[in-house]
Amino acid sequence: MSLALSAKKSTAVHYEGSDGTLDMYSVKLKKKLSHQQFHNRSVTFMDSRETTPCMLPNIAEELSKSANAITQSVLPGTLFRLNVGGKSYRIAADIVLARRTHSLMTTLITADHEHRLTLTDAYLEESAEYYLERNTKITDHVIEYYVTGVLHKPMDTCTERFKEELDFWQLDYNNVAPCCSIQPPLPKSARDKEDLLRRFSNVTCGEVRRDIYNILEEPSSSIFAKLYSIFSIIFIFSSVAGLILGSMPEFQRDNSQAHLYHMMHQKSTRDFSNKPQKFIPVVESENATNDFVYKPTDDPANFLVVMEYICIAWFTVEYLLRLSISPRKRIFVMEPMNLIDLCTILPFYLEMGFGVFGVNLDRLHNITGAMLVIRVLRVLRMARVFKLARYSTGLQIFGHTLRSSLTELSMLGMFLLTGIVFFSTLIYFIEKDEHNTEFSSIPSACWWCVVTMTTIGYGDSIPKTTLGKVIATSASVCGIIVLAFPISMIVEKFACAQQKSHEESQIRQAHMAAMAQNYFLNRFTRRRKACKEPLASSVRAKLNGHDTPNTNGSVRSIA
Repeated sequence: MSLALSAKKSTAVHYEGSDGTLDMYSVKLKKKLSHQQFHNRSVTFMDSRETTPCMLPNIAEELSKSANAITQSVLPGTLFRLNVGGKSYRIAADIVLARRTHSLMTTLITADHEHRLTLTDAYLEESAEYYLERNTKITDHVIEYYVTGVLHKPMDTCTERFKEELDFWQLDYNNVAPCCSIQPPLPKSARDKEDLLRRFSNVTCGEVRRDIYNILEEPSSSIFAKLYSIFSIIFIFSSVAGLILGSMPEFQRDNSQAHLYHMMHQKSTRDFSNKPQKFIPVVESENATNDFVYKPTDDPANFLVVMEYICIAWFTVEYLLRLSISPRKRIFVMEPMNLIDLCTILPFYLEMGFGVFGVNLDRLHNITGAMLVIRVLRVLRMARVFKLARYSTGLQIFGHTLRSSLTELSMLGMFLLTGIVFFSTLIYFIEKDEHNTEFSSIPSACWWCVVTMTTIGYGDSIPKTTLGKVIATSASVCGIIVLAFPISMIVEKFACAQQKSHEESQIRQAHMAAMAQNYFLNRFTRRRKACKEPLASSVRAKLNGHDTPNTNGSVRSIA
């Protein structure tokens, strides 16, 4: 079936000939093209009859043929004139089109004069050049890319500035040569995050789940994410504050004996002879035994209990929501931050489970193993403070620094272990024969050596012999030297990571500002219209008479 193609309008593409004159010819396509369709290299077929399914193969064939019509019709040696920042460029049109890239240069070459005026800042009639107000240094490398097929980055150009120019010229980052790569290899955490975001496209409700993920995991992604992070931080601080206040006798349901509790824990008092004496108040309990039993963490005030329930409800909903939207639930459960989240809510539900099954926790206090489990569960509540790492850049940098400093930390541990074993053995054999010696074994001497080499010095164990004091001095000095080298390297890594994070934050802010500026420039085109106002006469002549300007500023008609 033949197509009735409209041939009423020819599309004119203007190039400058190799002899310096303006070579104007028409690429006469058997179809009617609008400017936007021409820019997208799409074809509109004008058929007098309705298109039927049997026509689709013929249409596809015509589209395939017409896609190469522009490139095939470009005469060898024709030049395209462009002025960027006051510097003139001339490039062979067939070389640009041979790259087969959908770039701004390709669009300028294939477009007509009217369309070019909308893409450029001005048209210089004296030299028949289209003007762009851009960076000439980067433009040199862009022109070189079309000639050689390799794109290099200037050494003295900022990477983000180079990316902005590539975006303007509509060139892909992958065209940059490997020696000038502007995309450094991502760290493992960033690669995992990108892989996770890609996995959302293969799951049910992927778009919704990805939006929820950004709200939960990326506080700077939107205003809702910021509000959520603020609420989450408030709940974390409230939970930790409630746990701390619950250990104080003033915040118990029965706080009548709070002053006695403080008196019992006083270190000493003084009698009439001005000698320090241990003061332990005696309170007579109901079973007529003179002992003081007070458990400040067993029965906190009602408002602390309500606060605990509210915080646990928030943490539970948060954890279940993160788990439900995750496309990789097994990996999600094993991540360190998610394990911390689980540890913050697990003790509460275990204690609740004991109560449901009729287990009285007060009766387990005399059972050593059970009491140890209960205390461990209660200590795990303090893991809530590590939840702040989700919203603290400093804590995240510190964690990344520790992970990247495993070599230095292992070296530090090896140095300390060697010094501890060496000096503890020496001090043991020197001090063991002394009267009332405190170094009864090498393990007890190891504790003294750890305290000494780390320069803490509790003073619970001290050498009595002169040689032992010399060894203690040597251990102290060696500890300072051993700790200095690895810690300095770790601090240097932390400083570099913090500086890199600061630079990335500045780059993100600059990128967002550039995007906003480009949006307003595209939204409000008064500046571009003002630039083209002096050229209104030539444009009007082009629109009315289907004329195109010549190199000497005159107007030459195209048939």
